[in-house]
Amino acid sequence: VVMALLPARKYTEGRVEYALRSLSLSPRPMTVVLIGSTGNGKSTLGNFLLDPSEEHTLDDPTFEPGKTNKPETKYVTVASEGDLTVVDTPGLNESEHEDFKHMTAIVKQLNELQSISACILCVKFDSKIDSQYKTTVEYYKRLLPQLFENNVLVVFTNYCTDEKSKFQRKRQNICEERGVENMLREVCKGLLYRPAYFLIDALPFDEEDCSLHEATRSSILEFTRKLKPVCIHKSLKVLKTPAVVAEDRMKIEYVRGEIKGYEEAIQILKGQKKEVIGQMTSDQLLLSDAKRRLEKLDSTDLETTEVWDINEEWKWFKTQSKEFMVKSEWPIADYKWWDNGKIAEKQVKRVGKYSISIAIKGEFMTRLQAKLTVQVKKCDKYEEEIKETKEKILALKRLSTEYEETLKDLETEIFKLDSHISERSARIRKLEEGSMTVEEAEERLKKLYL
Repeated sequence: VVMALLPARKYTEGRVEYALRSLSLSPRPMTVVLIGSTGNGKSTLGNFLLDPSEEHTLDDPTFEPGKTNKPETKYVTVASEGDLTVVDTPGLNESEHEDFKHMTAIVKQLNELQSISACILCVKFDSKIDSQYKTTVEYYKRLLPQLFENNVLVVFTNYCTDEKSKFQRKRQNICEERGVENMLREVCKGLLYRPAYFLIDALPFDEEDCSLHEATRSSILEFTRKLKPVCIHKSLKVLKTPAVVAEDRMKIEYVRGEIKGYEEAIQILKGQKKEVIGQMTSDQLLLSDAKRRLEKLDSTDLETTEVWDINEEWKWFKTQSKEFMVKSEWPIADYKWWDNGKIAEKQVKRVGKYSISIAIKGEFMTRLQAKLTVQVKKCDKYEEEIKETKEKILALKRLSTEYEETLKDLETEIFKLDSHISERSARIRKLEEGSMTVEEAEERLKKLYL
């Protein structure tokens, strides 16, 4: 997209004189934007506003007027003469993509301006206000809402005042006032006020017409000077065309489908997370039980494991002796002996780690009562169970670590999916916006024209 900022033209003697006169009458710079669909005389009016001399409007025009129904202004063109800057805009009634390109160029150029004094709606006199024109005006109304509040004027172009044209209108029974009112009503739909309007022929036929329309030109400029300019520097965005809106709706549907897929994936992951947490909780209970069991078993506390006793009445007429061997499955840590005091002699001694020998002697007619309690360490007695419990604890700890890693992975995936949803939600909000920055519009244009 090309923005044309036209270089200063060479001044003839007449132009210098006119420029000096304009400067003396124009203390405050002003900028006007010409708006209208193709064929409504924007470029011709722009030339006339800048310099109404024939050598300018006919021989060396700043803006090239259209010679057919096809638009001559293909780019946003800006030109200045004295205190007046005119922005000539292309018509917005070509293809959707071309219109979008023009809109981007228009906004880019307007953003370079400090302010705009007025929007001039150009309407060819005695023409029909078609849907394309209404679409163009509606676009600018959305683009420049502050200007459309107070700074709009309507100029009916191609209003010829030569005798032949007057005769033709009379012959065709064209009522100027009624025609203007009807067109003004159509053009200004949606405005909260009735804008000022002017009728002008920017290519007058003779000297009398020139004087008349130059006076109208002066009235237009004088009216514009009285308006309070609206500051817009770098604040405008490109409004989306219906085609771009339709394309963005399709993108929104696609992105919503992505979001739905991500949400379903999150639900699956949350279900898996719930299962892992449930299993992890169950294993934590098993781990706690195993630790308590280990603490109880893996101890040097003593526990009775074997009991030997004797309760006999010896009736023999002589002293008798007996020997016994008490064995244990586990290393004997300690033992306790008890008797009723009737044993004449006793000998209790360890035999290795796992046995105790007992030798006793008893007198005639004596009841012998004795008891040996063998004690072992718990850590010895429950060695196998302790080993199994330790292995179980290690396995449960490994599982706990695996669960934690699995939960971390699941949470990472859920976070990623949530991030994707947030990104796509932001993208939807962006796509739902009715406008975009110039940079975004230019990126869109690159893709359209690839």
